[in-house]
Amino acid sequence: MALISEATGFEVRIFAGLKKDSLNPKRKWRIPPSPPEVETFNVDKIPLILIFNSEGKEIGRITENPTHTPTLEEELYEIIRSQR
Repeated sequence: MALISEATGFEVRIFAGLKKDSLNPKRKWRIPPSPPEVETFNVDKIPLILIFNSEGKEIGRITENPTHTPTLEEELYEIIRSQR
C-alpha cells in the first residue's frame, strides 16, 4: 500500500490488529478501543480496502481478495481508471 501511495500520490490509511469482540456479541470488532471507522464503513471482513475519490465518496471496495482481476494492483487500477 505504501508503494501505491508513493506512485500515485493517493493518501493511504491502514488499520491493523482488528480482533473479534468476545465480550460483546453485538460488536464484530475491537482493537481496543475500536476505531469509529469499523462501524462507519461497515467492516465485515478483513483485509478490506476502501477507495475514495477526492470528494470523499467511496468509489470501490476490495474485501479479502480481488474479485474482478487476477491481482490486487490490477483491481485497484481498474477502480481508479473507471472514475477518470
